[in-house]
Amino acid sequence: MKKTERKNRVSYFWCHAGALLFACFMVFGRSFEKTDSWELVLGGTPEILLSLLQGIGWYLAFLLGIYGLFRCLDHAFVSESRGGAAFCPPGWLRLLAAPFRKYWEMVQNLPFKTVFCTLLLVNLPYMALSYPGIFMGDSSSQISQGLGEAELTNHHPVTHTLILSAFLHLGEWIGDDNAGIFLYCLAQAVLVCAALAYAAGALVKIPAGKLLVAGVLLYDCLQPRISAYLFLVTKDVPYSACFTLFYVTLIQLFRRRLSRGEAALLGISAVGMVLLRNDGKFVVVLSLAAALFCRRCRKTAGICLAAAVIAAAGVSRIVLPAIGAEPGSIREMLSVPFQQTARYVRDAGGDITDEEAEVIGRVLDFGSLAEIYDPDISDNVKATYHGSAEDLKDYFGVWFRMLLRHPGIYIQATMNNYYQYFYPGEVLFNNYSYSWSESIMETINERLDTDFHYPEALRGLRDGYESLREDLFSLPLLSLFNTPALYTWAAILYLCYCLYRRSLIGFLAGVPMIVQMLIFITGPTNGFYCRYEYAMLLYLPAVLPLGLKLMKTAEEEPALLSRRR
Repeated sequence: MKKTERKNRVSYFWCHAGALLFACFMVFGRSFEKTDSWELVLGGTPEILLSLLQGIGWYLAFLLGIYGLFRCLDHAFVSESRGGAAFCPPGWLRLLAAPFRKYWEMVQNLPFKTVFCTLLLVNLPYMALSYPGIFMGDSSSQISQGLGEAELTNHHPVTHTLILSAFLHLGEWIGDDNAGIFLYCLAQAVLVCAALAYAAGALVKIPAGKLLVAGVLLYDCLQPRISAYLFLVTKDVPYSACFTLFYVTLIQLFRRRLSRGEAALLGISAVGMVLLRNDGKFVVVLSLAAALFCRRCRKTAGICLAAAVIAAAGVSRIVLPAIGAEPGSIREMLSVPFQQTARYVRDAGGDITDEEAEVIGRVLDFGSLAEIYDPDISDNVKATYHGSAEDLKDYFGVWFRMLLRHPGIYIQATMNNYYQYFYPGEVLFNNYSYSWSESIMETINERLDTDFHYPEALRGLRDGYESLREDLFSLPLLSLFNTPALYTWAAILYLCYCLYRRSLIGFLAGVPMIVQMLIFITGPTNGFYCRYEYAMLLYLPAVLPLGLKLMKTAEEEPALLSRRR
C-alpha cells in the first residue's frame, strides 16, 4: 500500500511541476511582452504581491486542467486494455457524416494516396496564387550563391543551396527564371504533403479513431502556416518534412519491426535532416542514441545513426573543401551569450572596465551593441562578430565575470529572447507576405540581372487571399493555431504525461521534440519566427497520439524495451 501511495505521489508531482512551470511563464511572459523586462513581476513590493497572486491563480487553474487531461488519458488506457465499448456518435452526427463515409473508406484502404491527393488539391489555389514562390532574406543569399555570384558557404547548408542551384539553372535552360524557382517550390510542397500523408497513414494503421484521423487531416488542410510556408524558399521547409518522416518512422521502430522500406526511409530522412539544417545532426544523433536503449531497436537505429554521421562528416570534410565552400560561422551557436553581453552593455555599461570593453571589442562591435540590441532577435548583434578562437576564449572569461556581477541582466536577456515560445500572449507567428517577397525579388533582380516576378494579373486575388487568411486566423479562437506556445506546451504536456505514467519508452520517443525545443530556445529569434518551430507544426498532431499508443503497447508488453526480436 505504501509503495503504491509513493508511486502516486511521484506521478502527481509531474502534474504540479507542469502547472508551476506554466504559471511562471504566464506571469513573467506578460511582463516581458509589456516591458521587455521582469519589471511587472519583480519591480517592487506591489508588483511582487500581485504577481504572486496571479501565479497562484494560474497554477491552480492549470493544475486542474492537467489533472483532468491526464485522468482522461488514464481512462482511455483502462478502457482500451479492458476492451471498452467504442465511441458511438449520436444519430445527427452519423447523418452529417454519411456523405463522407466513402471518403473514409478510401482513407482506410489507401491512407497515403488519399491524404496526399487531398492535401495537394486543397493547396492548389495557394500554389497558383504564389507562383513562382515566396522569397525571404535567406533566399536572396542562397540564390546569389547558387548562381555563382557570391561565395559559397555552409552558413545555409550547402546541400540545400546546391539543390536550389540545380533548379535555378533548370530555369535558365528553360529560359524562364520563374519556372526554375516554381519547380523547386512545387517539389518542396510535394515533399511536405507526402510527409503529412505518411504521418496520417501511420495513425490509420495503429488504428486511431475516425474523429482523431479526421481532426488531424482537417488541421493539416487548414493550419495557416503549414500552407503559407509550402512555397517559401528556405531550407526549413524540406527539413521539417524530413523531420516528420524521421519522427513517425522512429516511433514505429519502437513499436514493431520495420519493413525494409521503412528502415530505408528512417535512414534517408535522418540523412536529409543532417544535410538540410546544420543543427539537424543534434536531433538525429540524440534521438537515435535514445533508441539504442531499446534492445530491439539497436541494429536499425545503429545503422541509421552511422549513415547520418558519415553523411555529416562527408559534407564537412570532403564536399566543402572539394567545392571551395566556407564552413558556417561559429557565431550561429552563440546567440545566448552575445545577447546577454549586448543587454549588459545597454543596461550596465558603466560597470564595464576599459580592459573588458577591449576584449569584447575584439569579438563584437562594442560601441554599437547598446544601440543595435533587439531583445527578440540576436541577428543584429551576431552580425558584428569578427573574432578568432583565441579572442573567444578571452571573451568568455569576461562574459563570466560580468555574469557574477549582474546575473539578473543575463537571465532577462535570455527570457526576453525566448518567452514567446512558452507564453500564449498577443504575438502570433510571422507571415512572409507577398509584398515583402516582391521587394526581395526586386533586390535580387537588380543585383543578379534575373527576372523573378509575380504575375500582375493575379495581384488582386493574391492579396485578397492573403488578407482573408491572416484576418481569419487572427480571430480569438482560430488565432491559437498561430500561437507558438500552443505547440510548445503540447510537447511539454506529452513529456509530463510520460513521466506521470513512468513510461521510459514514451519519454525516449519524446527525445526529438526535447532536442528541437532546446535548439529553438538557444537560437537567434523569439517564438514569433515560425521557421524554427515549423517542424513541430507538421509532426505534433500525429506524433502525440502515436506516442500515447506506444506507451499503451509498452504497458501491455512490459519487456518491450529489452526483449529481443
